Amino acid sequence: MKKIFSSIYEVYKMTLIFAGDYANSFKKSLVLHTISYIFQGLAFAMFYPFLKALFSENFMINEVWLYFSLIVLFSFIAIFSRWKAQDFDYDGVMIDITHKLREELGAKLRTMPLEKLSSYKTGELNSTFSSNIDESVLLIGLASSLILQILIVPFVIISVTFFVDYRLALIMLVMFPLMIPLNSWKKRGSTKVLKEYFSANAKLESSFIEYIQGLPILKAINQVGINAKNLQASIKYVKEVQEQSAYKDKLPPTIMGIMVELTLLSLLFFGVYFVANDSLALVTLGGCIVVFSRLTEPLASTLSFIGMFDFIQTAYKRIKELLDIEEIKTYEPIQAPKSFDIEFKDVEFIYTNQEKRAINNISFYLPNKTMTAIVGDSGCGKTTLTKLIMRYSDIQKGTIKIGGVNIKNMKYEDLMKNISVVFQDVYLFDDTILNNIKMANPSASKQDVENAAKSAYAHEFITNLPNGYDTKIGDIGGSLSGGERQRISIARAILKNTPIVILDEPTAALDTQSEGAVQKAIEKLIIDKTVIVIAHRLSTIKDANNILVIENGSLLESGTHDKLVSNKGKYFAMWEAQQRVKNWNINRGTN
Repeated sequence: MKKIFSSIYEVYKMTLIFAGDYANSFKKSLVLHTISYIFQGLAFAMFYPFLKALFSENFMINEVWLYFSLIVLFSFIAIFSRWKAQDFDYDGVMIDITHKLREELGAKLRTMPLEKLSSYKTGELNSTFSSNIDESVLLIGLASSLILQILIVPFVIISVTFFVDYRLALIMLVMFPLMIPLNSWKKRGSTKVLKEYFSANAKLESSFIEYIQGLPILKAINQVGINAKNLQASIKYVKEVQEQSAYKDKLPPTIMGIMVELTLLSLLFFGVYFVANDSLALVTLGGCIVVFSRLTEPLASTLSFIGMFDFIQTAYKRIKELLDIEEIKTYEPIQAPKSFDIEFKDVEFIYTNQEKRAINNISFYLPNKTMTAIVGDSGCGKTTLTKLIMRYSDIQKGTIKIGGVNIKNMKYEDLMKNISVVFQDVYLFDDTILNNIKMANPSASKQDVENAAKSAYAHEFITNLPNGYDTKIGDIGGSLSGGERQRISIARAILKNTPIVILDEPTAALDTQSEGAVQKAIEKLIIDKTVIVIAHRLSTIKDANNILVIENGSLLESGTHDKLVSNKGKYFAMWEAQQRVKNWNINRGTN
């Protein structure tokens, strides 16, 4: 029983936290529900004196009317209190709480480190934002009402029964201690099952999103049916968890129902025995059977209702886990850079749950308004370096400075106001082209957007679309080619007009014609900027002011193209390899 109340109390505390400004409304609802069920129990208990007066040998109509009036009065108070208590559910309070909770989760996503955010699958976050909130907050009013009814009404009836006949009250009480092992049995199974249930549904949502986004590729390789293994496996896993849940949850409530029926039969058996021995009035036994019969259904469902709190508790924990993630902290004194040179000094970084350092004691200096290229093998740490400039996560050792200011001393919003990024994989929103570009600078005019698009060599293809700048581009920009998406991304960066520009292999996946257009757009973007470019094709960064060669998270070489070639080190080997491939392709084309 202690575990039952502990679980309920934990849910109660979490509800008060999530309710925020509505916590007092929730408490008021609980008080009104309590009053309602006390009077509901008293209304049932009045059947004892009512039936006794009704079937008394010395029948007195006034006494009958008195107890009948009390039953009506108590029932009215119970109904009225419950109606007022449900204002919490039906006056929009619950909806306001869920809305506020989703806003808090949205704010948390904006302020948590991106490393932590990337550790969640899309389906997990979607599940937390939608079903977990609905399953927890929207159910709490109903669950609280049902549990209070189950706890209070029987308590009131049994308490009154003690004054009527203690033996009947003791028979009723016998079943309650037996609920404890049944609840423990059910809870042991349901805790694991509920965790698996939420995990399975989150996995299914992730697989479904992945399947929909990858459907064009799946069709191309003829894997849209039963060969869509990830989605099929997720669907099967959900089914297995549901079957397991149904099996494990079924037996304890069934036994509980049997116990309630056995208690009713025991009341009838011993009651008849007491009546036969003239130690109990038949009318009292009748009243007891009538009252207890009214309780059989809710009592039989006790474990199922208590199980709702396990369900809510699990959902609450998932929400709270997300809300408890530490936000990106701005350290005192808060400063703003006056120039935009970038310095790494003795920087070390390890990803969460990884043993090997991704960045190993790196130091370098990037002067203001220069171009620096970062090169190296896949997985060497190139992208990690650019992410750390944007405080993807805080480094474990060393400092990163912009304009002499530690980025930890800059507000995150101010830091990102100074940085534009053009990724290799462009993400565009299911909105108009105008709005996709304009989100970089919401105050920009349409003319500003068009000027940015012209600088990005995107204006011509945009105006040829059915609705021009008002054309909706589809989910993730799926209606546009790779080069077109990339030029819109560059137009967005041009419109943002920041002093620092990061280019993460923006032309790596493009054909020659698209690469040429994008390259010209990039040239417009990087004028008078501090530019960092991650490059795979070394020919595109020959003219960089500085080239950093990264190997296994360490800075292996640095210098201009000519200097690095003359050193005949790692960069020289990469350059030679690419030149051989280029020459091989040229020779092959002429044969």
